[in-house]
Amino acid sequence: MAPGVSSCHYREVPPSLSFSGSGFLATYQLGVAQCFLNYAPWILSSAPSVLGASAGSLVAAAVVCEMSPVTIRDEVLNFAKQMKAFTLGPLNPSINVLQWLECVLNKYLPADAHQLANGRLAVAVTRMADSKLTIMSEFQSREDVVQALLCSCFVPGYCGLLPPSFKGVYYVDGGFRSMQPTMPVPCSSTLTVSPFSGESDICPLDSPSMWDMVVSGTTLKGNMANSFRIINALYPMALETLAEAFHSGYKDAFYFLENNNLAQHMIFNKVSQNGPIYYNQNIDSMDLEVKGEQEEEMKEGRETTTQRCTEKGYMRSISTEIESPKDQPTKRPTLRFEIMRHVALTNVMSYLSMFGLPAKILSHLLLPLMVSFYAVVQSRKRLEVLVRQAPESLFWVWHAVRHFTLFFYEIVVYSLKKNVRDRVMPTILLFQWLKIRAR
Repeated sequence: MAPGVSSCHYREVPPSLSFSGSGFLATYQLGVAQCFLNYAPWILSSAPSVLGASAGSLVAAAVVCEMSPVTIRDEVLNFAKQMKAFTLGPLNPSINVLQWLECVLNKYLPADAHQLANGRLAVAVTRMADSKLTIMSEFQSREDVVQALLCSCFVPGYCGLLPPSFKGVYYVDGGFRSMQPTMPVPCSSTLTVSPFSGESDICPLDSPSMWDMVVSGTTLKGNMANSFRIINALYPMALETLAEAFHSGYKDAFYFLENNNLAQHMIFNKVSQNGPIYYNQNIDSMDLEVKGEQEEEMKEGRETTTQRCTEKGYMRSISTEIESPKDQPTKRPTLRFEIMRHVALTNVMSYLSMFGLPAKILSHLLLPLMVSFYAVVQSRKRLEVLVRQAPESLFWVWHAVRHFTLFFYEIVVYSLKKNVRDRVMPTILLFQWLKIRAR
């Protein structure tokens, strides 16, 4: 954990807050926010700017708009629990992460969210056209806040294909260009929070690693612990991991406040080695026991989850992905047409079977063709929509591939540069110095 600035400096100039991209491990940052609310609420209320990228922007919005971190955490855990009923989890085509985010934001953002966020909430996004980092901090309506947060959290392919837009401009995840956003012209120090071990002020404390990894300007430790955290951020393996991240964030924030003497009324309860810090909120309200469920219970959970997702509006049905626009609704063939087509197909096969063995062979050869024709007629509307949308889909796929290619290319290049500069070059210089001394 990177050491913070002196407590005197923090009291003289209130620090800004920056929440890094975190995925489902945003529960860690929510734990940090909850600890600040309990022991040092002035840090949250006096911060001139609260920045966030990707899922970190949701935590920043929760801080600025005075939403309960525990409530948002419960929503994340509940959604992760529902995803476990589906194959591939968040990658299942039936799951729409972006619609779930929109549902949660519309449910918990206050009516005056734009007034609370204007000039204080800073949302990092990446412009789709030129991959330029943009910090959004001006909001004219509550819908502007929602759209900015959706843009910052949109990962192409993971959240869908068509990116959301803000005032007519398309944006994607802010983590592509800045994992830990900061203001272009900082007017104060910035307190950084990240669920990944690295150089942030508040982050998990891991043992020193041999290599560093640079992700969008942020240095992370290249160890197995961080690798598992990245996997759980995108694809949560167990609900217990997300719940433990909340505890870890709370504890790390507690240690940070204690070490820097930042809390005016800090309760210096030492943490036992066998248990976490507890507070007056119930941090175990979610039922996370899913490992012992039987196969029948999982099937029942799948049915209830599907119904719940459909009611809340964040289930993406297969037909939604390929249906025509609202002004041209897709109509299923009438029941009478279905019966007539089935009868015609049966009559053709029966008629051919009356002409002996050659006709029977011909009828069996024609069967795949008839079935294919039936399938084409059945889905002709969908095929028409797919053909019309093919150029647009290829356009967005191209942009998604371009962003991911640039993202991973920069990770490799900047990580190599940093490791060579910090680890390889000192060794080379040491050998050169020893060689000179030997002479």
